[in-house]
Amino acid sequence: MATGSCILCAQSGPFRPRGAKDGYGIEECPACGLVQLVPTPTPETLHALYEGESYFGGDGDTGYSQYESQELEYLATFREDVRRIGEFIPSGRVLEVGCGYGYFLQCALDAGYDAYGIDLSPAAVKWAAERHPGRVFCGLLEEVPEIQEQQYDVIFGSHLIEHLTEPGAFLETASRLLRPGGLIVLVTPNIKSLLSRVSGSRWVSFKIPEHVSYYDPTTITTLLSRADFTVEAVDSAYQYYTLPFVTSRVRELLHPASRLIPPFERLKLLRERRIRVTSGSMRVIAASRK
Repeated sequence: MATGSCILCAQSGPFRPRGAKDGYGIEECPACGLVQLVPTPTPETLHALYEGESYFGGDGDTGYSQYESQELEYLATFREDVRRIGEFIPSGRVLEVGCGYGYFLQCALDAGYDAYGIDLSPAAVKWAAERHPGRVFCGLLEEVPEIQEQQYDVIFGSHLIEHLTEPGAFLETASRLLRPGGLIVLVTPNIKSLLSRVSGSRWVSFKIPEHVSYYDPTTITTLLSRADFTVEAVDSAYQYYTLPFVTSRVRELLHPASRLIPPFERLKLLRERRIRVTSGSMRVIAASRK
């Protein structure tokens, strides 16, 4: 796809400006409504991010700065995803794309699924493979040899689709790996969520350049329908965090007015408390029509 064309409908523009950050425009396609970065980041730029040692532990705006220390919070979050998947497919073989340290895999295995994962980060794959030998592989969905001849009941991707410059090709490969009627389950930022609208340019999901596109229920449904999937459900997605982490993000959002908010999270009783909050994301569940 040419740099600057719409990731969803291939429209060449011009697009409607929605903002700018770190040298990229955040713009909306007038033809289909998808919001995306302009110009489109190159695969080389993105792969360099994911394959870097700091992606799961750096201090910058990209990646996951507290990924290891937030293991319990991620496990609580992914248990909700597994529970929701179980309402459609209660058992079977599951593949997670972008598995990180394997937190979702742990939840799926605990629930009785035959679960596997892939990721582009060698460091993350090493970590996850030590915990789940023979179940985690490094590489792209279309390239990992260990999964090419398999058939899966569910393919899961949490905060994955917004990273892809060619989501249609990804879904085509996913469809090939799914059994007839199998599910693809995607968690992704919702550009039309209340949190997104309230946060404006400070929305936590404006992670540049790794998030190349921003979907809403309509555009994600269009994407999946074109790839021969039927959307079964679109849910609000929630995450678990410790109270100090949430308050730190709220203070960033409200700065400088945040200085007026007392530091309740420093109270010993509240420091370790985990709460369920919205990040302005959605969970989309779709069944293969093939």
